[in-house]
Amino acid sequence: MRRILLVCGILLCSLACSAQAGSVAGEWRGIWTDPTGYVFTVTMTLETGPGCKTCAPAGDGSIRGKIVWTLRKAPSNATPELAAKVGLTGTELVKGERRGEGLLVLNGYQKDDPNSIIGIDQYRLAISDDGKVIGGITLNYGPWTGQLFAVRAQS
Repeated sequence: MRRILLVCGILLCSLACSAQAGSVAGEWRGIWTDPTGYVFTVTMTLETGPGCKTCAPAGDGSIRGKIVWTLRKAPSNATPELAAKVGLTGTELVKGERRGEGLLVLNGYQKDDPNSIIGIDQYRLAISDDGKVIGGITLNYGPWTGQLFAVRAQS
């Protein structure tokens, strides 16, 4: 009987760990770059499942969230007005879905950007096997040359 309880306990723990690693919900911090020289830091907060009041019913893979962008570097050929905006922030709202185990597809749909430093983008992000890193490409106004990499925020 003890062995059965021990095996059940181990299985439950492994399932709980897998579920946590498998979810993209939570806070992520990272960096976005493009070939022209822009650099932004990002704080992305994603919601899924029952805790997400604006998502479709749980289990369909829908995701909502927001990305807070902070301009860290402007291109070398930036106007003085743009260069003066380094350090300012804007917020983009995103929604999308998880496709399979390893792909996160997000689309920006609204922004709060009084400083005019961000656009609305589209994202194709791979999820690491342990669920601690996401990274990939962004549309970046058409050529898919933006690069976003983020890690789970430490609690």
